Amino acid sequence: MVMDLVKKVLKPGVKIKLSPVDSQKTAGDPDEVQSYFSKISDVKEDGTLEIFMPMEQGKLLLLSPGKRLDMYCYTGNGVYEAQIQVRERYKKEGMHYITLGLTNSLIKNQRREYYRYQCTVPIQDRLMDEEEQKWMKEDEMLVVDDDQPMHDSTMIDISGGGLQLIGTGKYETDDLIYCRFQFGKDYRFCARILECCGGIPGHPGKYRSRARFLGVERREREEIIRHIFALERSRRKLERE
Repeated sequence: MVMDLVKKVLKPGVKIKLSPVDSQKTAGDPDEVQSYFSKISDVKEDGTLEIFMPMEQGKLLLLSPGKRLDMYCYTGNGVYEAQIQVRERYKKEGMHYITLGLTNSLIKNQRREYYRYQCTVPIQDRLMDEEEQKWMKEDEMLVVDDDQPMHDSTMIDISGGGLQLIGTGKYETDDLIYCRFQFGKDYRFCARILECCGGIPGHPGKYRSRARFLGVERREREEIIRHIFALERSRRKLERE
């Protein structure tokens, strides 16, 4: 029964996230934790998963055999999770892979807020000034001057909890930025920078920033989550056709 679920849900092409054990349950913000993103390459007869070796900024992330991680699988039928153990890593036909063995049962995960949807969406962003930051920190109110110049950037993924963008804005950790974008509808948010780094292959002079939304109403988070899953369903329908 367990093996049937694995083979039914986990298929080649399914996106996965690997995180330190229990990080999603214990951290105040899962985006603060180092995670590894990849896709399933193959599912063996015994349920062992072969995945592409995770990469970041063009570099392979070499996960050591024996390492235990929480795995989150993003399927068209929702998010599933299980704990895994890295078994081996190898190279074949010029590609790098690792194999994973499940150490507990695969279950459906209801934490939809942290499902990341990869996209290419125009976004405008800028550093908030002291007065704007004061409004947000003290009253959780977004009070900004929309006439100030903003960077034209590209949002590369989004979740109900935050986003990631590539642009010319060079931010520092904990900076508060104001951003505007269209994702099913127009949004205006404040976000706190979690990480900003440069040296992006193919994007000279630009920076990748990871940020978490601040002061966002539950209704708006749910709107984003619903739009994400509607887009995923449409994409999978097109793939089947």
